[in-house]
Order: sequence, then structure tokens, then C-alpha cells
Amino acid sequence: MVDFAPQTSPDAGADAARLLRRLGFAVLAIGAPCAEALSSRAIFVFFPVGVALLLVAAMLDPVRGALDRAREAFSSPIMGLSLALCGWALLSLAWTPFPAAALQHVGKLVGTAGLALLAIVFMREHARAGDLYLFPTGVALAMLSVLLVAVAAHIGWDPNDGRIARMGISLVVLMWPAMAGLAARGRNGYARLILILASTFVFAIGAPVTAAALLVGVLGLSFSISDVKRTAFDFGLVAAIVILFSPLAPAVAPTLARWFYHAKLASLDEPFPPLAAASEILLHDPLRLFTGHGFDAAIEGLKSGLLPPRTPRVALFEIWYECGVIGAALAAAIVWFGFRALGALNPRIAPYLVAAFAADLTLGFLAVDFSQMWWATILAVSAISAAVAHHSLYRTKRPAATAARPTL
Repeated sequence: MVDFAPQTSPDAGADAARLLRRLGFAVLAIGAPCAEALSSRAIFVFFPVGVALLLVAAMLDPVRGALDRAREAFSSPIMGLSLALCGWALLSLAWTPFPAAALQHVGKLVGTAGLALLAIVFMREHARAGDLYLFPTGVALAMLSVLLVAVAAHIGWDPNDGRIARMGISLVVLMWPAMAGLAARGRNGYARLILILASTFVFAIGAPVTAAALLVGVLGLSFSISDVKRTAFDFGLVAAIVILFSPLAPAVAPTLARWFYHAKLASLDEPFPPLAAASEILLHDPLRLFTGHGFDAAIEGLKSGLLPPRTPRVALFEIWYECGVIGAALAAAIVWFGFRALGALNPRIAPYLVAAFAADLTLGFLAVDFSQMWWATILAVSAISAAVAHHSLYRTKRPAATAARPTL
């Protein structure tokens, strides 16, 4: 007698987890780079949905060693410094002028970082090639979406309210870990093709700061290919010095403007007006640099009119204004240890991740800040993409066939 009953797979849970994992990576890898073309808030839908799919997949098919990986992560110096910086930001709520808005902002940042950390901790040790290639595909589709939005803006169908510039920043952030994934699989030619195409798109957009971040990333990649550990050391040192001594620039800028231009700093053309506003804020109350004005004081103060309209909206200024010297010292230490950790990774992917970190810091120094949650979310997606590249390093080379030894 023939049995027509459906046969259920003994690994149905593993098959479902595999499908959900693929969907989760697709939402993050393809949805996040193209989100800005749909809506300015689409990224806040794609990111939690993608991470939720990955976590459900991890529950259906538990990952071995996830607790050990989490314990190792929380015992690292970077995590300890990050928790210390988060604790100092929470403590600054006691003296910030806007405690309610600051608490909400801290919650959003911690929640975004926590979701990214969970996705990385519960990631399978061996990433599949199909999951890995989704991230370069998403970067390629992001370039196509930039082109479509630019054409729509040119013919008047789109108001071009800054979306193209934000899409260019997202492209620069996400392209490096996608290239690292291709390099991990030996697809160096495709990685170079992404770099060439992304460079063309970024320079065509006409955003000088985004182009500068891309150039810094290219320099980091070029130097790292020769000596990744030395490059990571040098970049970490330079970035830490910039963070620690950045208040010197607005402090001496008015004097230099009188010497060289014989004019006030605020009367000069771009990019000097934001520097003049920073100088005015710094010289007005320099003692507050020790404790800072409290988390979220810069953005909310700018919105409420307590700060000059041209106050710099960059992470470098805000870390000093809001968290003071303690926050800046913790941030500099995080950057230092971050570069050192990236330089110690596998030589296949380390140059690309060093370049990614350098480009992200350049954007934080010159253009964006963590009050722009879309940027913080894009950084979280970039971290997940880098983790996928790291977990795809297994079995990247076919083992050589060896003849069996004769036995007597």
C-alpha cells in the first residue's frame, strides 16, 4: 500500500531558521541601503524587522558558543569603555537642561546598539555565501536608487530635500564591509568594481564631506594593504589626538583669522561660520568643558535657540559640549582600541574594515552626529555586515589533494 502522507523533515526547524536568516539578511543588506529612496523613516522599519528575523532564526536553530561569544565581547576593553561612556552620558542627565529628550535619545542609541550586538552575538559561526553576497548586492542597488532619485529631482518629480546627500553617506558607510565580504571569498575584482562605482557616484553627487570621507577610506585601504597593523596604529593615534585636542581649533581660530584675514571669524565665508559659533560657545564658559553641559544639550539647545544658529552639528563637537573631557577621553580610548582590534583581524578583511572605521570617523568629525538616528542605524547595519564578512572566512580556499602514505 502506498503512503501518501506528507513527509516532514527532521530538520524542519533548521530549514525554517535558514529561511528566516536569509530573509533577515536580505532586509538589512538590501533594505537599509535603499531605504532613503523610499522614505526618510524607512530605515527605522527595515532595521528592527531584519534583526528580529535573525533572532527568531537563532531561537529556532540555536547557535553554539553564543554565550561564550557574548562573555568574550563584554570582557573586551572596547565594551568596557563603551559601557563607561554610556554610564557617563546617563549621569550627565542630572545636569542637562533637557532631561526628558536626553533620556529618550539615550534609549534610542542604546536600543540600536543593543539590537546590533544581539544580531552579531547570535550569528552563526560560518556565514553562507548566499547571505554574504546580499550586502554587495544592496550596495549596488543603492547606487541605482541614487541614480533614480537624482533623475527624479532633475526633472522635478522629487523635491530633493537632502535625500541624495544622505544616500551618499549611507553608501560610503556600507560599501567597505560589503567589499570586505567579497574579499573574504576571494572576489577582489568585484570589490574593486564596487569601489570604482561608489567613487563615481559620490563625486557625482557633489558632496565634499562625503567625498573626503571616501578619500580617507581609500587611503586607509591603500596603507593597510601594505601593513595593516601599522596603519591601524597610526590611524588610531591620529583619530584619538583629533578627539582629545579638537577644542584647540575654535580656541585659536579667532586669533588666526585676525592675523591672516584681518577680519572677524564670523564674517568669513564657509566653512568658518560654524567654527566661529563653536569658538563663541567655548570661550563663553570654558570651565564647563570638564563636565560638559549634559547629554543632548547641543541639539536641543540649538532647537530652542539657546545656541547660535550656526552651531556645528557634528559628533566631534557634541561629544565635547555634552560630555566634556571625560566623555572625550573615553571616546578617544574607544577609537584607539577599535583600530587596534580591526588591525588584528584576518588580513583578508582587516584593510577594508580599517578603511570603514576611518571613513565613518571622518563623517563624524565633519558632517553628521548621533542625534541623526538614521546615521546611527546605518552604522549598526554596517557592523552586522562586517560581522558577516568575518564569519565567512572559513573554507575560502579548497584544500590541496594529498596522496595517502603507503602503509607496511
